[in-house]
Amino acid sequence: MKHHRYAPYSKFFHYLVMFLVSGFIFSASAQAVTHHHKKKTSTQHAQKAPLGKVKLTSQPGTALENTARLLNQSDMNFAIQRNEQPLLLIGSLNLSSTKKPKTILFTQIQTASLCGSGGCSTTGYIKRNNQWVKVLDAVTGDITVEKATHKGMHDLSVSASDVWRWNGKTYIETQKGPNLKGLKQSIEKHQKSNNSL
Repeated sequence: MKHHRYAPYSKFFHYLVMFLVSGFIFSASAQAVTHHHKKKTSTQHAQKAPLGKVKLTSQPGTALENTARLLNQSDMNFAIQRNEQPLLLIGSLNLSSTKKPKTILFTQIQTASLCGSGGCSTTGYIKRNNQWVKVLDAVTGDITVEKATHKGMHDLSVSASDVWRWNGKTYIETQKGPNLKGLKQSIEKHQKSNNSL
C-alpha cells in the first residue's frame, strides 16, 4: 500500500528534476552560442580598415616608436645636428580590404629644417619578409583613408587633392594637386644648401 501511495510523488520529483536539468543544459548551450557569435562579430569588425583621417600621435617608449626611429634615423640625426629637437609622430593602420591584414606604419618628423611651407612630410612603411619597406614616400598634408579600394588595399587621399592607390606593392600617386610643389625635393635642396655653409 505504501508503494502505491508515494509512487505519484516519486514520479513528480523525477519529472521535476529532469525539467530543471534540461533547462540548465539549454541555458548553458544558449550562452555558449551567444558568446561564440559575439567573438566572431568582434573579429570581423577588427578586420575592417578605419575610414577617415589618419591620426598621428607621439608614442615615446613604445616598440612602434623605436621602429619608427630606426626607419627615420638619418632625418632624425640631420635635425639633431642642427640643435633641433625633432618630434616623431606615428600611426599604424590596417588598410587591407580583404581578410588578410596589411598594416601600414605612418611616420612624420616635425622640425624647422625638415618641414616646408606646405607642412611636414609623412612616410608609410609595410612589413614584408620581416623587413619594413617604404610604400608611401614623403607626402605633405592630411592623409585620409578612402572607401574605394585597389588590389586589396584602401585608397589614400592627401590634402583632399592627391589620390594614392595600391598597385600590389606600393602606393602610387594618380592625381597631382595643383598647389603642391614636391616637398621632398625642396627639403633635399634646403639640406644641400645648409651643408654647403
